[in-house]
Amino acid sequence: MSHRYFIRISRRFLAALILLALAAPAHAETCPVKHPALTALDHASMLAAYTASFRGLFNRNPTLAAGSGADDGNYWIAVSDHYGEFGDSICRAGWSAYWEVKLTGQDAVNPALGDQPARFQPESVTPSVTPPPPPSLGIPKPDPIAADNTAVLAAIADLKQTVSAEHAAQTRSIGDALKNVSEWALKYLGPAVGAWIVGQRMAK
Repeated sequence: MSHRYFIRISRRFLAALILLALAAPAHAETCPVKHPALTALDHASMLAAYTASFRGLFNRNPTLAAGSGADDGNYWIAVSDHYGEFGDSICRAGWSAYWEVKLTGQDAVNPALGDQPARFQPESVTPSVTPPPPPSLGIPKPDPIAADNTAVLAAIADLKQTVSAEHAAQTRSIGDALKNVSEWALKYLGPAVGAWIVGQRMAK
């Protein structure tokens, strides 16, 4: 076997190893037993499952800040969204009661909990939703400012009417008084004034 032939074979073997490495799936595990995944492994499903457990345990939403322990949702999703071998040599994937207990800070957790669903499920821990406002029926709502203006205008109109009525009454009273004075003057002063005028003329 020549030296060149050996180099050629070595290069082919190395290329085959590289192709096999590139073709291997991410998180590949050699597991004697695989347990069916308890949840979907896509990011949205995992985030919903993790968030439900977090809210059920801590009664708040996680911050999802990196390196924040239980709040670091991306970390918890990354360690549970693929098949991995547990301490009992069984491979499991997805969110489970095992990860929910680990979320509380416990280190020694029974691997068999990986076969059980989490206690808090997305549909059982729903965020509070503000009910939408009732639909409008098209009935115009009364405008309090317009109502106040209407009341003021009505009061002004009543006041004008009252003042006009009082003015008319006063005018009638004055007219009646003048008429009475004129009648009295003609009745009682008329003859005296007439006699006085006649006496003046005769004196001339």
